[in-house]
Amino acid sequence: MLIEHEILRFNQTKMDFEVLKDVIAVEAIINLYINNNLCVTFHCLPLQIKELIIGYLLTNGIIDDIRDILEIRFSEKNAYVKLSEEKFFNFFKKPTLISIFYSSESIPSHILEVIQKIRFNKIIFSIETILKAVDILNSKSSIFKVSGGTHAATLIDEECRVVAFAEDIGRHNAIDKAIGEAAMKNLDFSKLLLASTGRLSSEIVIKAVQMKIPILVSLSAPTSMGVKIAETFGLTLIGFAREGRVNIYSSPDRIEEWNRRHTGSII
Repeated sequence: MLIEHEILRFNQTKMDFEVLKDVIAVEAIINLYINNNLCVTFHCLPLQIKELIIGYLLTNGIIDDIRDILEIRFSEKNAYVKLSEEKFFNFFKKPTLISIFYSSESIPSHILEVIQKIRFNKIIFSIETILKAVDILNSKSSIFKVSGGTHAATLIDEECRVVAFAEDIGRHNAIDKAIGEAAMKNLDFSKLLLASTGRLSSEIVIKAVQMKIPILVSLSAPTSMGVKIAETFGLTLIGFAREGRVNIYSSPDRIEEWNRRHTGSII
């Protein structure tokens, strides 16, 4: 999704301006209505919109499963989702995962279950696979290569097979699209690695936690809150994955090379 636009480029060597055609990524607006109530307005690349909506509903805890969606329909710039009245009512009552995490109240039992499921996930990925995931982001980001204006996200399995990929002008949207695609394929998120080009802030880490994804990787940096949440939930958080190196911020036990060095074998 690209358009051409005429620009002026200044050349410091020539000390002059030149008129050129530049290619830029398209930004579209999509309004999401849940049971006829406006829920959110997406500013997004107008591709994989159904995947974006499904991923958004899942990663924000609005639904627990794709089967919770009774209907999705589209009309011009609007998307309409129908949920059961009980699910819709719980959406407004239910506090967000991040608000629960940073409140003074005790963590609810269903959140404790998520922590346990992630902490006891013993899946192993190699550094080679992690770096290949980053290579996949770079090689498949066709819109970014032309425009320089998008983020990308991918989900891969232990064999480094791409099971979902998306680009978008926003890092949150790219992740939601990839997760939505994987959900439509009925994949087991507990066996996948999520790689992103964007910053690993709290909202991004929460998306991985919400889906019980055990490993989250980025070319970019984490934030302090992102690291703290990853540590609490036992998620393996990796930043600056590029040029043959990675920074591991939490739970290195899922990294094959770490296991070999510290246990002498892979557990």
